[in-house]
Amino acid sequence: MNKKLSYTVGVISLILFLIVALIVKMKYMHGPIPVLDLAVQKFAGDLQGVSWLVALASLIATLLGDAGGAVVGLIIIVALYFVFKQRVAAIWLAFNIVIAVGGNTVLKVLIGRVRPETYRLPAFAHESGMSFASGHSVFATILFGTLFLIIVQTVRSQSAKVISGILAVGLIGLTMFSRVLIGVHYPSDTIGGLLIGITVLALTYPTYVNYLRRN
Repeated sequence: MNKKLSYTVGVISLILFLIVALIVKMKYMHGPIPVLDLAVQKFAGDLQGVSWLVALASLIATLLGDAGGAVVGLIIIVALYFVFKQRVAAIWLAFNIVIAVGGNTVLKVLIGRVRPETYRLPAFAHESGMSFASGHSVFATILFGTLFLIIVQTVRSQSAKVISGILAVGLIGLTMFSRVLIGVHYPSDTIGGLLIGITVLALTYPTYVNYLRRN
C-alpha cells in the first residue's frame, strides 16, 4: 500500500466513523440503529444457545479486555522487540494501541451511548462503561491489523502474507461478532471500533514504513 492510498483509506475511515458516531449521538443513545443493528442482534441472540460459541466469546472478552488485552499486547510487543528484533514494529504496535484505545476511552465518555440490555447474557449483566465504540473491536483491529502489516513488510512469502491477511480479517470479525453475541454491544458499536482501528492503522502505516526503510 503506497502512502497516498494509505492516507486516503485513513481519511475515508475517519469520515465514516464520524458519520456513524453522529447518527448515534443524535438519535440512538439508548437503542439500536434499525437498519444497522436489529437484524444482526436477533441473529446473534438466536445463537446464544450454542455453548461453544458463547464460551469462545467469553474467552475473547477476557483475552482482549482491559487486563487481558494489556497482558497480550505487552507479550507481543516484548516478543517483537527482543525475540524477533523488530524494534520499529514493536514501537509502532505500542503507539497504535495507546492512541487507538486511549482515544476510544475518551470518545466513549463524550458520546455516552448506553449498552444494550435486550440480548445481554447473565454472565455479563454487570458489564460497565459506555457502548460506542467497542473497545474490544478497536483493540482487535489494531492488534491483528498491525501484525498483518508488519508481516507484509518483513516476510517475503506471498502465501504467508495472504494467510496472515485472512487470519487478521477473521479474528477481527470474530471479535466484533462476539461482542454482539454476548449482548454487551450493538453491531454499530463494533463497526465504530473497526473504523477507529482502520483510521489509526492507515494514518500511521506510512510512517512505520519510512522508519523501517531507514533502519
